[in-house]
Amino acid sequence: MKKTMLNIARRTPLFPYLRAYYTLYLKQGLGPSLKTRIIGSHRKDILERRVHQLEKVCRNSRIHFNPGERFFYSIDTRIHVMETPGYRRLGNLTPDYGFLLERGLEGIGDMIDRAPDGGYTGVLRRSLRAVRLYLDRCREHSPEIAEKLGRVPLRPAETLEEALQSILFMNSLLWMYGHPLIGLGRLDSILEDYHEDPEESRELIRDFILSISSYYEFKSNVLPGDTGQVIVLGGDCNDLTGIFLEVMGELRLPDPKVVLRVNSKTPDEIWELSYRCLREGLGYPLFSNDDVMVDALSRYYSRSDALNYGTSACWEPLIPGRSSDQNNLANLNLLEPLEKALHGFRGEFDELLEGYRQELHRYIDEVIDNVESVRDEPSPLLSLLFPDCISNSRDIALGGAAYSINGVLTVGMGNLVNSLLNIRKLCYDEKIMDIGEVEDVLREDFRSAEPLRVSLEVMGPMYGMDEDDVVELTNTIIQMLDEKLEGRYKFGLSSPGYITVGESTGASFDGRRSGAPLGVHISPIRFTEGMSYTEVLNFAAALDYRKAFNGGVVDIMVDRPFLDRAGDEFIELIRTGLRRGVMQLQVNVVDPEILLRARDNPELYPDLIVRVWGFSAYFRDLPEEYRDLLVRRALEYSGHGGYSG
Repeated sequence: MKKTMLNIARRTPLFPYLRAYYTLYLKQGLGPSLKTRIIGSHRKDILERRVHQLEKVCRNSRIHFNPGERFFYSIDTRIHVMETPGYRRLGNLTPDYGFLLERGLEGIGDMIDRAPDGGYTGVLRRSLRAVRLYLDRCREHSPEIAEKLGRVPLRPAETLEEALQSILFMNSLLWMYGHPLIGLGRLDSILEDYHEDPEESRELIRDFILSISSYYEFKSNVLPGDTGQVIVLGGDCNDLTGIFLEVMGELRLPDPKVVLRVNSKTPDEIWELSYRCLREGLGYPLFSNDDVMVDALSRYYSRSDALNYGTSACWEPLIPGRSSDQNNLANLNLLEPLEKALHGFRGEFDELLEGYRQELHRYIDEVIDNVESVRDEPSPLLSLLFPDCISNSRDIALGGAAYSINGVLTVGMGNLVNSLLNIRKLCYDEKIMDIGEVEDVLREDFRSAEPLRVSLEVMGPMYGMDEDDVVELTNTIIQMLDEKLEGRYKFGLSSPGYITVGESTGASFDGRRSGAPLGVHISPIRFTEGMSYTEVLNFAAALDYRKAFNGGVVDIMVDRPFLDRAGDEFIELIRTGLRRGVMQLQVNVVDPEILLRARDNPELYPDLIVRVWGFSAYFRDLPEEYRDLLVRRALEYSGHGGYSG
């Protein structure tokens, strides 16, 4: 009956609106969702439909401004631009804000006029008129706004204040138009030419950060704090690199986030400012190793573009303003093919690995078929901020950008490697178990084999150890993935799905029960006695990132009292790990005792910030299962020391 009623509802003209309201209800609750206006369109042509929606947003969005604020930044949180059925909305992107600052809207209009007229230039002109309509409405709203928007974003920015205001104006429109997880790009590089007086720049950047950090709940995607607002700093550091880090450390906000590109030329003072942010428990910056990343990216992008890389929502690399890459289209659960390979298997370990490879490739085909069954939804507004879309006279979703190299994520690598190592040890090296028993034990979720389960959790060697067998097996799985995905999709070794995917994954032979979380990024499943940060970093440095570069984050927990005692040594340890080849690294600096108390009484610690996936968030806002996992990992790292210099 329920299925029949749903099929009938789908055939009604109101169904897309009902679905949109239901989506909002799940995210916001009943009250806010009922106050939201759905921006739809009955135009049949997809480009016409998307321009029509943009015109509605620019014509009808409410304008809000608090008198006395330095910057104008208004987002109408009570509108929702409905997705086109059968299409996927573009997100996880970073537009070319430098292009906007250099040309202004007038210059972008001139570029459109010079572009080849293939039909899409008309779409771009209408979109630009809609943006200018919204600009006029904002100017008319109050004399104070009119003064702030007197020159920009219509004309090229001439001062740092104008540059920051231009970014804020277009950024707000992207959010209202419905694009999630929009990055901010390499702001220290983009803004360098507008920087003059350090104190003035510090105050301007402080007010900019306060503005961009607003509308926190509206911008959050899956979890509170998951906004995708990433500021990429470094690479070639300048005065603004340090100013941004200083301001972020002083404000102590979880959002926006910072990715710091580091290399052999990164100044000591930038490392010191990074340490201060980490010491404050902010969870950023995430360190990204230029020497490893640029080399890996050069497989898919030109060297000059690779040198200008940024990140999408968390840590997945792309080229700001040039690539329309959708970097996290799916999670590949690496345990799923193992379950199928073990079914009825009787053979040698090498045969099991080959069976896994075949099942993995079949599984990838299924996932990619599902991904490719949905098309990307056009976005005339985004296309205005991607110069190649204008010069090619083509929408960003229809091949207008210079690159469109999509990516997938992998989850469960540590669980897979540990499972395979345990199988080899118990079934083939020591011959304690028959391979057929493994499937039986997993099917029963260790109900009659609890001692075995406990021993599997700590059995060595294991993922994260600097041992040849572990590194070799991990790189073998990476090679299997690359054989199938090379030239089609990027992939990496990090994923936000370690809890949600784990909930639907059966027991695994690393001692993990059915439904339990999977491993977090490139980190030990269990940080056990004898493990050290040095070993984990050495292991991570030996992985093949030329193949697996779509996110490869070493994720470690650090006891705050330890950092107080050995902060300099720890930062040097990080620098050494990156020099040896670690690609990306993020650090959670926590006090386990405070985490324990905050888990039971989160309202007593409203300002406690932790690192989740690739973003920072308030601990109190996280679901219970995320809080529990953070506490467990913090206690493990604290209990076993971690540092062994």
